[in-house]
Amino acid sequence: MKLLSLLFQASRGRFLASVLSGLISGACGAGLIAMINRTLSHAQAQGAREVALFVGLVAVALVSRIAAQVWISQINQDALFDLRLKTSAQIARAPLRQLEEQGAHRLLSALTEDLFHLTNAMAMLPRLVINASTVFGCLIYMVLLSRTLLLALVVCLVLGIATYRLSTARALRDMRRAREVQDELMLHFRSLTDGIKELKLHARRRDDFLSRVVADAAGRVKDLQRRAATAFAVGSSWGMFLFFVVIGVLLFLLPQLTEVNTASLVGYTLAVLYLQQPLMSLMEGMPLISRGQVSHAKLETLGLSLSSSAESARDAQAAVEPRPSFQTLELRGVTHRYQREHDDQTFTLGPADLVLRPGELLFIVGGNGSGKTTLAKLITGLYSPQEGEILLDGQPVTAQTVEHYRQHFSAVFSDFHLFDRLLGMDGELSQVQGFLERLKLEHKVRLDGKAFSTTALSQGQRKRLALVTTLLEDRAIYLFDEWAADQDPAFKTVFYRELLPELKRRGKAVVVISHDDRYFDVADRLLRVESGRLLSDWGTRDSLAAS
Repeated sequence: MKLLSLLFQASRGRFLASVLSGLISGACGAGLIAMINRTLSHAQAQGAREVALFVGLVAVALVSRIAAQVWISQINQDALFDLRLKTSAQIARAPLRQLEEQGAHRLLSALTEDLFHLTNAMAMLPRLVINASTVFGCLIYMVLLSRTLLLALVVCLVLGIATYRLSTARALRDMRRAREVQDELMLHFRSLTDGIKELKLHARRRDDFLSRVVADAAGRVKDLQRRAATAFAVGSSWGMFLFFVVIGVLLFLLPQLTEVNTASLVGYTLAVLYLQQPLMSLMEGMPLISRGQVSHAKLETLGLSLSSSAESARDAQAAVEPRPSFQTLELRGVTHRYQREHDDQTFTLGPADLVLRPGELLFIVGGNGSGKTTLAKLITGLYSPQEGEILLDGQPVTAQTVEHYRQHFSAVFSDFHLFDRLLGMDGELSQVQGFLERLKLEHKVRLDGKAFSTTALSQGQRKRLALVTTLLEDRAIYLFDEWAADQDPAFKTVFYRELLPELKRRGKAVVVISHDDRYFDVADRLLRVESGRLLSDWGTRDSLAAS
């Protein structure tokens, strides 16, 4: 079972110790049954030795059971901690194109729905291990007691397990299907929060969305999960019924078929009754374990492998130069293709050829959907070329060096995210106040330690605050994707006429995606993108000045 392997990876020593403690507890339980059976069969008073042995078995069973539960619970929490961090790290390391194709709603489902069910499933594992150890100990006692009776018990158990799995096989399929529909439901929830203004302004649209779209997906999830829960309930009740079937066979049918020792019969009956609780606990925990397995498989399907890998460890430990420099950045025959969501057609950018040097201002222009942002993601190393190559100082950027390559960039994309604190910075904090004042944010935002006092700002103010963060990063290459689109004319002037030339004077290479043609004269070069094709530089500072 993969969930058990996750616990085993968390701490092999404690895991083996907990299993050993569980086996000792199970053995002590079997010993207690043997003592009770012997006492009932002989029907005579017991001496101090037997009493001491009984108390000793009870004490050892208690201590070993507590130890097993404590150890396995600690391992469980450690595994869950590692699981959350590892899943987050897998998302952070996954290729951006892959994450975009999966969609934010699927990733949110993985981080919420799947991790929730994995948490519940792994919380059940301590009881599973201990109860399985108890069953194992009792089975050893039964082997010693009577092989004939053991054969009858095994036949009944095999029949019970087979019928239980038959009744729950469809339940597992329903769980998998419900998990798929859960992604669809999460997408609708995102539409509910992202489109709340539009829904409030159009009552019929809101009612149609809630009653048809949300209710349909939620209803399918409900029906599938209800059907799965019913199947598991039937299977669990059938297991309880089988206990009494086994007892009936032992007490009434087996003595008619073969000669059975009374003491052995009593011992087996006691053992079966003793096994009822751990076996029922195992069966009742199967729905949670099954949901956990479905969630684990879903995470694997999304490409978020939970197993350790040498590559992941190498990436995490790779030393990255904080502010690397460069001499030339070249795109040579770079091509990138992807499927458009709205028309199911393939969009191709390239082949693209581009050279960028320090102290250069490059403006990228073009219509909406022409491929400007895709080109920006290729330049920054967020997308990998499907054909051609990117060279930094004459060396090709490979999968092993792309992490170092990305550290040359600081960017504000059109769909940027503004973190509420300055992460990965220390000495730069003294410059924050000056940038806030320059961008007229000192009355809106202050820095408390490393955290901004607020990010609840207008879109233009949020972009200015994001610009503050990028300026503090002091990288070799800056990329701004329609940064000035939400700014007042005064801030556009500051951005184009002051900040960009200042970055150029400091030897920074700057790539600006822009529609502000009145500021094109700031650029050293202008590159137009049309339907994925890069046209030759169609404007330079000198040519614009001459015109």
